Amino acid sequence: MNERAACPICEWSEGNTRMIRRREFSYVRCRRCGTIYLTPVPPVEQVRAMYQNPGYFAGDEDMGYRNYEAMHKALAPHFRRRLRVLSKRLPRRGCLLDIGCADGYFLELARADGWEVMGVEISEEMASKASGRLSIPIVTSVDGLPPVELDVITMWEVLEHLPDPVAQLQRLVQRLRPGGFLMLSTPNAGHWQALREPETWTAYRPPAHLVLFTADSLRLALEKAGLVPIRVWKVSPLPPLPGWIRQATRSLARALADGSARPWTLALMLWRGVRLLGWAWQKAAHPQDDIFATLEALACRPA
Repeated sequence: MNERAACPICEWSEGNTRMIRRREFSYVRCRRCGTIYLTPVPPVEQVRAMYQNPGYFAGDEDMGYRNYEAMHKALAPHFRRRLRVLSKRLPRRGCLLDIGCADGYFLELARADGWEVMGVEISEEMASKASGRLSIPIVTSVDGLPPVELDVITMWEVLEHLPDPVAQLQRLVQRLRPGGFLMLSTPNAGHWQALREPETWTAYRPPAHLVLFTADSLRLALEKAGLVPIRVWKVSPLPPLPGWIRQATRSLARALADGSARPWTLALMLWRGVRLLGWAWQKAAHPQDDIFATLEALACRPA
């Protein structure tokens, strides 16, 4: 494994701060742009093998998911909201590529919304499931895509898995038609847990998560890749809670995250009430905290 000496986004190397060490890895925060990155960088073979393990999508919560298929219920509102954002930019729809499409659930929703869809998924098992769901080929590498110009590329919780995000975004930009859009989501490295309680932040997940972004460093990465960041925004508020409330609602939060909560609507309403309580407490106790767990971005390839 190779030690990473400088920030992969702004290339700053002086006085960067170690946030947390897990196993043989450390997460380091760039003092210039706030990016948090993993060092040393795991070998490509190790990373690829991790995604081929069936447990990554069903069982290995430390690296991946308890049960990705069960999460569809939790993911659906986010996916539909993101499709509405895209439809405002491209009301006539077009060709959409989803990078890291897992079992193809987002692509299924996108096709129902009028998009012609394509997908890339590094896990061979999940690529096969997505192909069966959609009755189209799903490739395991961008290199396996046909040479077509794309109207939209989406990347949901993928960018943090890439060892060299700027270079890999640059490759994807070449797949977009001039005026085409890239939309993505990724954990927010400015979230209060990432900075104040690193041992509780679930995005510190080596060796799966390699680069974690702040809003500013995400915007910088998109610009360096040749995109025009139209908008970078924050979603999924996760405010701090008093200790006793956090302990009492831990199982509820987990069940909503993995889709196992029953009854779903009641559990969701209860959790929203808990978050509102947490938001009010945060305003009084920690007003400086960034409470949003996820960044989203929409960017354009210049025409």
